[in-house]
Amino acid sequence: MRTYLKVRGERVEEITGEVVREQPLTVYVNGTRFLTLLCTPVQLEALVIGYLWMEMVIGDVREIQTLDVSPVDGRVDVTLDHPVDLPTERILTSGCGGGITFRIDHRLFPRLASGLQISAAQLAARMRDLFASAVLYKASRGIHGAALADPEGVLLVAEDVGRHNAVDKIKGEALLRDISTVDRILLSTGRVSSEMLLKAARMGVPIVASRTSPTEMAVGLAEQLNITVCGYVRPDGFNLYAGDGIVLGVQSAGQPD
Repeated sequence: MRTYLKVRGERVEEITGEVVREQPLTVYVNGTRFLTLLCTPVQLEALVIGYLWMEMVIGDVREIQTLDVSPVDGRVDVTLDHPVDLPTERILTSGCGGGITFRIDHRLFPRLASGLQISAAQLAARMRDLFASAVLYKASRGIHGAALADPEGVLLVAEDVGRHNAVDKIKGEALLRDISTVDRILLSTGRVSSEMLLKAARMGVPIVASRTSPTEMAVGLAEQLNITVCGYVRPDGFNLYAGDGIVLGVQSAGQPD
């Protein structure tokens, strides 16, 4: 909890409330320092597992023999059941929270083949479910949320100062709970950048929806990889940028009856 001043016009009020937390998390793999992430200190085990999977350091959670998170110095020690060559070519992502990725090449990802579809009403309902489940957002704002969903409901929710971290946490939780991410829907409160789109592709997710916008590069990648991308999802509508995973049920403007 923090005490701060809330200023509205000429009115000044002292407030005690939550401020979103952020800390560095340094990950060591088989004794070798891999990288440091800036993150919200919740679901850290899921974050590390999801990140290692996204970066192709592991292919399965069962490859991890031990994973120890120190609450004192923000260090995570991961021991795998095999030696590994850690990637070294770092790319600073466009995300908040100090996002770093190593393998951004879209040629590493096959074009998805999925028949999954969701109605406009279901999409709005699932985004509403994400916000309803976002505990940290309600307490402090200033934080991103992500969710894994089916048309009928939300399966997993994660929050973090970094929108990329929130997606990594989703994948980590899915691995820990043995929940498939293939043919699911990825919801996000943040911008859908190219790295976010590739995380979805790596997870086998054919539909990505956000409260805000995608980037032009993300839309181009979505077209190549057969991923549906929606932005500005609201109760009364959304923007469809790529894909045919949304059952519209309405007639486009300017089209004859």
